[in-house]
Amino acid sequence: MGPAFRILRLFKLGVFKDLLHNNPRFLFKCLIRNYLAQGLSVTQSMACFLHHYKRLHANLPGPLLRRTLCSTITLHEGMQDDTPYSITLCFSREFEKEGELSLNLLVDAAPVFVLSFTIVPGWVVQSKAADVLLISRLQGVHGYFNQIRRVTKALHDVGPPALLLAALHGFAAALGIDEFAGVCAIRQSSYTEELSGLYIGAYDDFFSGLGLDMNDSGLFLSSIPHRDKPLSSIKQGHKLRTKEKRAFKRQIAQAVCHALQQELAAVDAAPLMAGSPDRIPDVLES
Repeated sequence: MGPAFRILRLFKLGVFKDLLHNNPRFLFKCLIRNYLAQGLSVTQSMACFLHHYKRLHANLPGPLLRRTLCSTITLHEGMQDDTPYSITLCFSREFEKEGELSLNLLVDAAPVFVLSFTIVPGWVVQSKAADVLLISRLQGVHGYFNQIRRVTKALHDVGPPALLLAALHGFAAALGIDEFAGVCAIRQSSYTEELSGLYIGAYDDFFSGLGLDMNDSGLFLSSIPHRDKPLSSIKQGHKLRTKEKRAFKRQIAQAVCHALQQELAAVDAAPLMAGSPDRIPDVLES
């Protein structure tokens, strides 16, 4: 059975039927040019699309899957230096080819930064892992520079990309995923030469700053959690601040993981937490 037919069979199940009813074109989004990243073949794009939704179906019980795809789930809320912020999870609607799910940073209830990702099969990103979280979008929302600057200062100088990456680590821990990959600038779906400097800063410089190297396919591949640079490489006078920032990011990851675990427990889904795409009924694999 080819991937197209398997996609059709999968989307006859449960909540997926509602998605198709509201957006019949949804099934074909993986055929959009530069879906997820530039350079993916049609076979790879379809494999990523199918793998992502099989994984969600395997791990998230119906009510939680419906909320994830049709609404917004708040994973963490906090107040720091009179700055209210929250991290939410939702289906990516606005930029449909740049990732299937989005983690959003909200300040004063307004979304100011987005990290979009998809659960892809490891072979697509040159990994031996069964599942990899592919980060395909890291972007601030236009018009909220002051809020981004304010929340960064309030949260121990942890910038929104690093904050949402920590949240992604929490999502991965809850679903038992051990690796993530980030697209380089020139493979980002909407990359243009005119804005190359902005893309390089948002993607290549960010991932390189984490100590990650880009592989031959233009991806930054890392374990979850990623390995921090040794403190011995940090300049004197910055080590204490670095420890505080790392501790805060760990707190965010743990809070997000705990929130998702509570969501799963609330619908008595604990047995599904160790699920994998292989647990989908055989009819989808034949």
